[in-house]
Amino acid sequence: MPKKYLQVGGFATYVQHTGPSTLPNRPPVQEAGETVVCLHGAGSHGEFFMETLGALEGRHGVIVFDQPGHGRSGSLDSLGSVQKMAEFTLELCDVLGLERPVLMGHDMGGAVALQMALNQPERFRALIVAACGGRIDVPDETLEQARRVSEGKERRPFDPSNFSSGTAPEVMKKAFMWGLKTDPRATYGDLLACRDWNVDEALGSIRIPTLVTHGSDEHEIIQTQAARLAETLPEARLEIIPGAGHALLPEAPETLANVVHTYLEGIH
Repeated sequence: MPKKYLQVGGFATYVQHTGPSTLPNRPPVQEAGETVVCLHGAGSHGEFFMETLGALEGRHGVIVFDQPGHGRSGSLDSLGSVQKMAEFTLELCDVLGLERPVLMGHDMGGAVALQMALNQPERFRALIVAACGGRIDVPDETLEQARRVSEGKERRPFDPSNFSSGTAPEVMKKAFMWGLKTDPRATYGDLLACRDWNVDEALGSIRIPTLVTHGSDEHEIIQTQAARLAETLPEARLEIIPGAGHALLPEAPETLANVVHTYLEGIH
């Protein structure tokens, strides 16, 4: 996949995309279907989308990037709020010259997509919100653990409950290794940002075609929030991916890609 660094908001931002390579500050050439901008989750980075990107290549143009402080992008810290991440992503879209792309977000990335749709709905063709609702509940013990990890006082945790019980060990190991590419300080900042984000009361104003999706073995609280999201948004539908948990991207990338493709073919 073509790779490049762009200067966005003062940060060196790592971007990967389908289609032919272009010069550093030239937009990717997206000729097939819709242009889909992928937004990663808390403590994550764009590589989590790469298998889904590969399955969508040739059917849609896909752009994946790392938020500041994540993966290969500059800085060590999270931007600290979902609103700032939304503003950053909008600036990235401007730098790339994107007109009405589809936003596809997982976990915190779903929150960023929803926030962008609330900020400037006319800018986007559709939303795909995976494993997220109108708020993100972060338990106090999770925050405290992340703080201790960020200070070097505890090892990075591995939570098997994020995966379906049938997930192969090598998939879980791969996801854990991917996660090591983001500094724990950014992960802690992400979790604080998620805790402070809640747009439940504003969701009814989003009138963009929206696909809400999650794994069949997703955490119960997220299933409830996703169902509420799908019921509240006037132009939303819910699609459940069988045999996947919260770690939907490494668990079922091809199934997710097929669901996304079918949905995007049906929007007008």
